[in-house]
Amino acid sequence: MFDYLKNFFRSYFHEEEQFAALFLIVFMGVLIYFIGSIILPILIAILIAYLLNGFMNFLENSGTNKSLSFYLTFLVFIFIYVLIFLSLPFITGQIGSLLNELPTIVSDIEGLFNDLAITYPNYFSKDQIEEIFTNSASYLPSIAEQVLQQLNSGFSTVMSALINIILIPILIFFFLKDKKIMLGYITFFLPSKRVLLSKIWKDLNIQLFGYVRGKALEMIIIGSITSISFWFLGVNYSLILGILVGLSVLIPLFGAILVTVPVISIGLFQWGLDLQFLFFVISYFIIQILDGMVLFPILMGNEVNLHPVLIILAILVFGGIWGFWGLLLAVPIATLIRAVYKVWPKKEISI
Repeated sequence: MFDYLKNFFRSYFHEEEQFAALFLIVFMGVLIYFIGSIILPILIAILIAYLLNGFMNFLENSGTNKSLSFYLTFLVFIFIYVLIFLSLPFITGQIGSLLNELPTIVSDIEGLFNDLAITYPNYFSKDQIEEIFTNSASYLPSIAEQVLQQLNSGFSTVMSALINIILIPILIFFFLKDKKIMLGYITFFLPSKRVLLSKIWKDLNIQLFGYVRGKALEMIIIGSITSISFWFLGVNYSLILGILVGLSVLIPLFGAILVTVPVISIGLFQWGLDLQFLFFVISYFIIQILDGMVLFPILMGNEVNLHPVLIILAILVFGGIWGFWGLLLAVPIATLIRAVYKVWPKKEISI
């Protein structure tokens, strides 16, 4: 065992740069794990600036002046940023209304399943249905209480949110404007020889930018199509459901399964087992099929070259470690691991 470990380290850690790369990866992981919540506005600003930088580079490559490209990119961001905040009152209003109706929705759906149990006693057990809904309903007060606590958690939280609202655009402005200076701060602490780090970043940049860009576009398109389709069908809370379906694409494979339950539940509450409910369900599954078979392949292509089994494994592992945030970050972290594995040099040890 000792000989195996010795040969392993001699094979994979035989240059100074490899130790520097390992230290940098571990340091960033520890930093995010322990103080990620504190530096969250900076991380969000870096991610948004990273995406906007791709758009800014596109404008520059199209022949637009560098300064003009920067200001156009930042104006696009400000427009979207203001648009989101203008829609917040309507969104929070729908959330509040949905929370008030949540117990009624559960009660009506329970009644619907009880009727099915009476009509089809061989397939449904009334006792089992009552047990399921009793257990489900027991979580509703705690969920509502947690939501209300988050909405009314005090002056400090409100002030913190206001600070972040102002801080994030300022950070994005300087990250875009002074990109070279910011990168200079980072490279100052890196070794002079950084061929390995450059290879890791080059591969990661291609894969990660393609993934983040593709997922952002997929989220916007699917969320918009769902909201408009549900609004056209007269679905209650169409905007909230559209946002949920849009956000579900951020969790590969499992997101669509998780969001189906609230979507179908609200449809059942509104129409029951009516013909309108059938149209609603068909439209929802058409959107999911178009996303999986058309939109996802077009937007993502081969950007993230990860096997589906590895994606599932990453979701299970990192979701188990960090919960919801682990589900969101599973694919980017797996992409980083893949990039390191792909370019990490190995020295053959003669035995």
